[in-house]
Amino acid sequence: MAQIKEIASQYKELEKRNVNIVFISPQPHKQTKTLAKKFNLNFNFLIDHKGKVAQQLNILSKNGLPIGLQTLGYNSDTVMPTVLITNKEGKIVFVDLTNNYRVRPEPKTFLRILDTCDL
Repeated sequence: MAQIKEIASQYKELEKRNVNIVFISPQPHKQTKTLAKKFNLNFNFLIDHKGKVAQQLNILSKNGLPIGLQTLGYNSDTVMPTVLITNKEGKIVFVDLTNNYRVRPEPKTFLRILDTCDL
């Protein structure tokens, strides 16, 4: 949520660069819609049912959800925080992958990548 809030704060700068932002999450659609509404985001929110895409990308963390969040309806398996930036052709030009859900790249990093890559 913190990363989404930070990205939302940079939305105008991302919009100027014609960026299409897609969030992919294993969480239920109801929670995703609530999150989008909370931050007034016009991003694409997709759901990775049963972590199939996360498994293909090898970013699924079995029993990786912090203790206690299961009581809110989240599955114990979660996805390692991952950011991919692609160009118009779908070529990956930036990847950030971490096993610590508290450590995420700053939106300024995305802007720097966007401004230096041939997207």
